[in-house]
Amino acid sequence: MLFNSYIFVFLFFPVSLAGYWLCVKAVEKKGRSFLPSLFLVAASLLFYGYLKPAYLPVLLVSLLVNFAFYRQIEKRKEKKAFLAVGIFLNLLVLGIFKYTGSTFVPLGISFFTFSQIAFLMEGYRGSLKRTSLLDYSVYLTFFPKIMEGPIALPTDFLPAYQESGKKGFSIENLYRGLTLFILGLSKKVLLADTLGKAVDFGYSNLSVLNTPDALIVMLSYTLQLYFDFSGYCDMAMGIARCFSISLPLNFDMPYRAENIMDFWKRWHITLTRFFTKYLYIPLGGNRKGRIRTYVNTLVVFLVSGIWHGAGLTFVIWGGMHGVLYVITRWLHDRRKDRAVASGGMERRVDFPSGIRKLYCTILTFLFVNAAWVFFRAPSVDDALALFKRMGSLTFTRINWNLAGSFNLDEFWYVIKVLHLDSWQYAHYILMVLILAVALILSVKKESAVRMAEKIKPGALSTLALAVLLLWCVLGFGGVSSFIYLNF
Repeated sequence: MLFNSYIFVFLFFPVSLAGYWLCVKAVEKKGRSFLPSLFLVAASLLFYGYLKPAYLPVLLVSLLVNFAFYRQIEKRKEKKAFLAVGIFLNLLVLGIFKYTGSTFVPLGISFFTFSQIAFLMEGYRGSLKRTSLLDYSVYLTFFPKIMEGPIALPTDFLPAYQESGKKGFSIENLYRGLTLFILGLSKKVLLADTLGKAVDFGYSNLSVLNTPDALIVMLSYTLQLYFDFSGYCDMAMGIARCFSISLPLNFDMPYRAENIMDFWKRWHITLTRFFTKYLYIPLGGNRKGRIRTYVNTLVVFLVSGIWHGAGLTFVIWGGMHGVLYVITRWLHDRRKDRAVASGGMERRVDFPSGIRKLYCTILTFLFVNAAWVFFRAPSVDDALALFKRMGSLTFTRINWNLAGSFNLDEFWYVIKVLHLDSWQYAHYILMVLILAVALILSVKKESAVRMAEKIKPGALSTLALAVLLLWCVLGFGGVSSFIYLNF
């Protein structure tokens, strides 16, 4: 089941929310503490298996096997052996489904596999209180996060979940949660899916693109991916908030980053945290000298690339980020060394801070755009073909069909009413408008998460949210699935 579907918005979400809080009320009266958890697990399994019931056995077997390993890690002296075998089996199953050319790849397998690895690791470290099978099932299957994250650590999620029932139903949480859900849904339906049409056209017609066309396709994917994935995470956080459960922030305006290190503090934050905690630090982190630190960093980025997909394009994408990250860190280290050597008196000729920040942000954004080309392209040849079209320096009129990808019916109707459609460049109005709005929203100071917290309840704000929701719902017929469902 997808968040951007009629059955989710009008049936599953309201019924599951009402059912959960009724179960919480029943616990208060009759003391059956297992009811909310049991209901939530059942609802989550229905949500997960709705699109394809055949996915459910894989999830359930994986859940039971991992819980059995967790119990053995708790009981046995040979904890490290059980941990190693448990992690190996998880990665083996992930590899079989994702990297052997199988046509049957359970949705969200990368995300729930990492959640299970995190659970085994925290169990091994003794960070978890004794966890029941039911609580573990809630952690793993909780429907807002199971298919695309964010990757919540059990040490964060389980205490938050256990507190949710104690806090009880909250109108404030419901309002803030629904607000964030609607904002996230708008990012997905109104922006990401519109941009995606242009991206699909561009990659299907590389040979006819001129330089501006290719640049538009590259920028459109950069914006599409951000609004698609961050929109999903906003919706997930909003849904969880309605249950009085907190999910971790996964995006913090990444396209405002001043360098690649800053970018990875803002983009897919929970994946970065996972790799840092369970790969980078066990490899030695920054404790074994700078060379080892740089090597560990490269390993993490290459693994991140492989995690996203088996193709060479993902390896190149991970390698590009890893190399630039290491270079950036090396430059920072050199600067620190010079400062120490000069007793903190080193003089630097620098631009004014505002200009320097803007310059660095633009360079970082351009690099990220270029790297996303490999992330999106079906093959290395296709990625190079797009770069070739950019470098062709042909500046003829932007492709008519590419521009038409942005022409939403509801907006084009307004253009006709205003009699602008007779203007020879009218076809390009919406393309410029949508790209400009998307770009501004992607770099503005306020994220959807912060906006949802700041919006004051009132007639005007409620009406605006209702209009946004209605607009999204009317567009459900033409929406696509989420990009990260493929990873």
